[in-house]
Amino acid sequence: MEQMSPTQRNTQRKIVEAAIELMSERGFHRVSVQEVGEKAGICEKTVFRYFATKKSLLDAIIKYREYASELKEEFERKRTWNLDRDLHLAAQLYFEATKSKRNAFRAYLSALDSVDTNGDDYLRNSRELYDFLFNYLSAMQERGQVKAGDTGTMVQAFVNTLHGYMLMYCLNDDEKVWKVKMKSMKWMIEVFVHAYSSDTKTDAK
Repeated sequence: MEQMSPTQRNTQRKIVEAAIELMSERGFHRVSVQEVGEKAGICEKTVFRYFATKKSLLDAIIKYREYASELKEEFERKRTWNLDRDLHLAAQLYFEATKSKRNAFRAYLSALDSVDTNGDDYLRNSRELYDFLFNYLSAMQERGQVKAGDTGTMVQAFVNTLHGYMLMYCLNDDEKVWKVKMKSMKWMIEVFVHAYSSDTKTDAK
C-alpha cells in the first residue's frame, strides 16, 4: 500500500500497536495474526491486506520504534556545549525514547532467535545516534573541551554503554532493580566525562 488514506493509516497503526502489545507480553512466535486482528478490532483477512506476512508486521514494529531523528533534534536544541551536561542530556533523551518504545523493542527481541529481521532498518537508529554524537564530540574537540583522540572509538564506547543499559531496562520488569541500574549509569557517564575532558577547556563559542 503506497498511498493510504487517513483511515487506512489509522488501521495500520492499530494493527502494529496491537501486535506490539501482544508480542511484548507473549513473544513473537506465540501470537497469531488472528489474535493481532482481534486485539485491533478487525478480522484476520484485513490484517493480511496491510501485512502480507507476519515477518512484514515485524518489520513495521522495527520502524515503529525509530527514535534517532527526534532525539538528535532535541539534543541539538538543548545542548549547552558543556560535556558533563550534554552527555547526561544525551543519555536522558535516549532513555526517554527507549521507555516510550520499550514494548516494541521487546516484541522485536522475541523474534531474534529464528526470524531473519531487516538489519538495516533496525540498525539505522544506532548509526544515526552514533553520527550525531560523533559530530558533537568532534566539535567539542575543536573547541578544546574534549581531548584529542579517536573520536569514533569514544562515541562507540558511549553508545554501546547506552545500548547495554537499554537492553537491561527492556528485559527487566523489576523497577527497583532498574533504579539501581540507573544510578550506576549516572556514575558511568561521569567516567566518560572524566575520560574525555581535555585538561585545558576553552569557553563555549
